Amino acid sequence: ETPEHRESALLELSKKREAFADLAPILWHSFGTMGTLLQEIVSIYPMLSPPNLTAHASNRVCNALALLQCVASHPETRALFLNAHVPLYLYPFLN
Repeated sequence: ETPEHRESALLELSKKREAFADLAPILWHSFGTMGTLLQEIVSIYPMLSPPNLTAHASNRVCNALALLQCVASHPETRALFLNAHVPLYLYPFLN
């Protein structure tokens, strides 16, 4: 997997999240997917303080955040998402 493949996959999945009702359970139960989304989130922490986020990095993390929001809001995956403490990874964005 190359960074370009990952970036295009994040973009395509993010675009399809509204049209595909069961995307959240597929994301949650697909091996490595949640870890990859969290890796995207964590990888930009150093760019948050001091603020040094490029447009490219911002687009990538926004797509990852959109997919996490999809998982967090789906009735089948909401409790799993919360029980796994995934929101703790989002705190750095709140400062």
